[in-house]
Amino acid sequence: MNHNTSKYTELMLRSLFARHPSDLDISLSVLDNGSQDDKTELEAYARAKGIPVIPSGYEIKTKWNSHGEILRKFLLGHPDCAYYLFLDADVCFLQDDTIPIMAQELEQAPNAFGIAPRISSNGETEIEEKYWETVYKSRLHPCCALVRNTQVFRRVAEEIGLSCVQYLWAAGEVYLDTFKLMTMVMNTHGLSHILSSKMILHFFSVSYDWEPLHVMAYKAGLRDKLLEEYRNS
Repeated sequence: MNHNTSKYTELMLRSLFARHPSDLDISLSVLDNGSQDDKTELEAYARAKGIPVIPSGYEIKTKWNSHGEILRKFLLGHPDCAYYLFLDADVCFLQDDTIPIMAQELEQAPNAFGIAPRISSNGETEIEEKYWETVYKSRLHPCCALVRNTQVFRRVAEEIGLSCVQYLWAAGEVYLDTFKLMTMVMNTHGLSHILSSKMILHFFSVSYDWEPLHVMAYKAGLRDKLLEEYRNS
């Protein structure tokens, strides 16, 4: 999904194909939230790979986060897939054959509804253990998630959704990020999510402007370095 993140999306696609040299048995679409940045290079690469860039129906500014709602709408419109592969714009594939290995690992876990790779924020090492609860354990992280297309998953997506939720307990409130409530509901069916042996780079939160300028500059610099490498390879 592109949200004024066209360079990141181009990097995601280029790294995906570079790390999967044999034919990928998947159908890809880029959902765009009315992005106003320069999409020229992204659209050219997507066109060369036969990937449609589709308006999501939402603009850059919405009252609430539209991420989960867009993904829900897309999957309900595509009921015949064997799996759903969800990819954020700001991921970069680091290792060969990540997707087929994830599919193999998912098939070896009959009680798993989905699988996610391990995540690096620098392209070299896995994120620190202190982030285990928020990034790995409590939800299937949607930055890169492979989910079985089952009746129960589609029903949960249809009735519960995939969006963020503000849960109001009597003593306080809890924020459930995209995919977290879905993950909790799937758990009640005895279905969990698992982690792959593969790792990806995730830049995190690049479509938001709440981070310090030096952090945003670091991410953009790493993105541009990798993007240049993939464009010239």
